[in-house]
Amino acid sequence: MSVLTTNVPASEPTTRQTRLGTIAFHAAVFLLAFLILFSRRPDALLNAQFYSEDGIYWFADAYQIGWRCFLIPLGGYLNSVSRLIGMFSLLFPFDQAPLVMNVCALIAGIIPIHIFLSSRFNFIRLDIRLLCSLLYLALPNSFELHATTTNIQWHLALAGCLILLGNQQSRPLWRFFDFCLLILTVLDGPLGILLIPAALTMRWISRDRRYNLALAALIPGALLQFLFLFFASPRRPAPNGAGIVRLINILGGQIFFSGIFGLRTSDQLYHSGLGGFLFFDAAIALIIGICCFAYGLRHGNLRLRLFCLFAGLVIVFALIHPLASTEGIDPQWALLQVPGCGNRYYYFPMLAFFTTLIWMAADTTAKSKFPRYSALALLALLPIGICRDWHYKPFTDLHFKNVAADFRRAPSGTQFAIPLNPGVTMRITKR
Repeated sequence: MSVLTTNVPASEPTTRQTRLGTIAFHAAVFLLAFLILFSRRPDALLNAQFYSEDGIYWFADAYQIGWRCFLIPLGGYLNSVSRLIGMFSLLFPFDQAPLVMNVCALIAGIIPIHIFLSSRFNFIRLDIRLLCSLLYLALPNSFELHATTTNIQWHLALAGCLILLGNQQSRPLWRFFDFCLLILTVLDGPLGILLIPAALTMRWISRDRRYNLALAALIPGALLQFLFLFFASPRRPAPNGAGIVRLINILGGQIFFSGIFGLRTSDQLYHSGLGGFLFFDAAIALIIGICCFAYGLRHGNLRLRLFCLFAGLVIVFALIHPLASTEGIDPQWALLQVPGCGNRYYYFPMLAFFTTLIWMAADTTAKSKFPRYSALALLALLPIGICRDWHYKPFTDLHFKNVAADFRRAPSGTQFAIPLNPGVTMRITKR
């Protein structure tokens, strides 16, 4: 009895200390992750400017249309979170709106790290999860997704995928968080629709009824997105122009070769006139990448397989209806094989590729050591791409602060044509 009496009060401070330690750990992770992302393109915060759709649609529509903009699809689907951030930026002065949107995009990019480092993934060693998180922050060939509200849907989809693949939470607060995040994911683009097969598979295999909440969040939003995809008028780019050579350049060159050696390496080879050499590299990289994926699908656990399959679905649907450019007559696949073009489409395949490599390198139980040593060799080359692609090219300085000052002084009804990166114009009338 005396033992029980002394142990009970001691458990309460221990629990509080554990929670405080967890909060401190995640606070430190957030700060470090934010600083890492800031270091990759400091001008996103130090000289914040609108980027393309961030200004043309999310801010301008929020400013001129108001809440009705949530019902306006772009590209044939709803972009609810991007529009919500556009509405939120209206709470701040006009010259601070790009900074607010960039900070929101950076925060969205950090959310998947916190989910991955939480107790949901305690079945993976913490050191491996920390390594994966650092790789995620340093990912080569991913400049399009950095600090732009336009591409925030890709980070939300990753966060939603991690929620499905991790251990399901029982605490009401976390279940509410999961439900809200999955709803936002599926309402901010079509990627949330592709999460449904993973949710159904995990529900069927695990027999865990907690996945019903995820399905309840995803399915209604997916049906709504389907209605807009079928009945809205999407942007109509040039024809696909599919071909085997272009497919090798896209998959092998953009995902595997640029993922390991960096976009700058691919870009230099492409513009050096050594196109045949780059195609040869892309073909070899594609063979190696396919072999790694095949090994992971054959020997990996269910969660790894589902993540690879999700990434596969993303690139398949992206190539069926890509949007590399809405201007000109060049086929979309011809543009996608140019290093850097359609950068966002390669995000999930690259993440799945590196996840597979890390799993192979950490698997000490395999009968053959060849897969493990091969994965270690490929990972040893990865610092080349990380170093070469660490600093993203700053946006062209279009002197937004000067334009914002003119906007502030102008009378109501003044029309503005504001140049934005990359070579587009935001038209807005001051209220």
